Amino acid sequence: MTGSTLYRRLPNGTWASEREDAGPTAGASVAGSDSVGASAAGAGAAAVAGAAAVPAAASPAAPAPPASPPQGTQASPPPTSGRRRRRWGPLRILRWAILAYVAWLAFLMIYAATSLEKTPAASPDPIGQTSGSVWLLVGSDSREGLTKKEQRQLRTGNTEGQRTDTIMLVHQELGQAPTLVSIPRDSWVTIPAHTASDGSQVPDRPGKINSAFAFGGAPLLSQTIEYNTGLHVDNYMEVGFAGIVQMTDAVGGIEACFDEPITDQNSGLDVPAGCQTLDGPQSLAWVRMRYADPKGDLGRIERQQQYMSAMVDEILSIQTLINPVRQWRLVNAALDSVVVGEQTGIPNLASIGVGMGRLATGAGEVTTVPIDDSDHWESGQWVIKWDTAEADQLFASLGGSPPQAPTDE
Repeated sequence: MTGSTLYRRLPNGTWASEREDAGPTAGASVAGSDSVGASAAGAGAAAVAGAAAVPAAASPAAPAPPASPPQGTQASPPPTSGRRRRRWGPLRILRWAILAYVAWLAFLMIYAATSLEKTPAASPDPIGQTSGSVWLLVGSDSREGLTKKEQRQLRTGNTEGQRTDTIMLVHQELGQAPTLVSIPRDSWVTIPAHTASDGSQVPDRPGKINSAFAFGGAPLLSQTIEYNTGLHVDNYMEVGFAGIVQMTDAVGGIEACFDEPITDQNSGLDVPAGCQTLDGPQSLAWVRMRYADPKGDLGRIERQQQYMSAMVDEILSIQTLINPVRQWRLVNAALDSVVVGEQTGIPNLASIGVGMGRLATGAGEVTTVPIDDSDHWESGQWVIKWDTAEADQLFASLGGSPPQAPTDE
């Protein structure tokens, strides 16, 4: 008898075998004769006897069940670090570029604010705080930073001491447009009582506002401004001749237009008619010129305002904003020639920068203190007299109180 072994997988995943026996041979038949039957019976008996005589161990061993068939496997994904790798796309590059630019500007501001030269500039007898904040901007005729050769080339002379070529007030108040007020250096005002450099006491006296700076520097000038305008001076900035030259050259010059050619022997200005780019020395000559201007000192004030607006335009131009080299040159030119008050810090510098930017774009008022007489003869000299009523109204509109003393003594 033959058979086959079947394998079956159990629910627990193991394999079991079972034997299946075959039936009678398909080709066998029963013979009709006894011999054949006897032979068949004998053969069958012998076969059974022989089979019984064979030990069980001698019977062929059942084949072992096959190993568990390999199960279908799928390629597992590569291990991840839990963080998807980011690609450097255009937006990410732009974001990092903006962050780097902001960091660079922050560094420049901190570098400038911590490196600027500072000087005592507050009034020794300050008035009470007024609304908003007021910057006192001074363009001095200081020759500091200029060699003897440069003084000759720029025709600045070599006069000792200090005087003002420019006096401006910038008033800023939250929610309001800034206002810039130019004050002629020959304005006839009251210089308040103060202590002279030799320690002597000087009483109130009339004089040119320029003389306050000449005799008492920034502190006495601040005190004089407060005394005559009723505005509290919060911050101070001073720029000398060298600063105008260096900062103008740092931005590649400024644009200016002339209706006719100008030649001025005193300042050295020599330009043709039309629009052109002025370099540092030409810009200095342009803002200093007054003898070739029929408006005299008032004409010079107009050019100073034009120069400041042109400089702010260049500082805020795309050429400056995207050029770190130009920015670095400009900051260092300012550090070489700009002086600020002791109380001036980074927030103050940021504030005046925003204010000047607004003024340059027309989002503010640029004016000059009202004048009554630009050729007034007083105490043996030509001076400029304010229109007292209109001047009081102007300063009051900025939050100042009426002047504390008359100017016609």
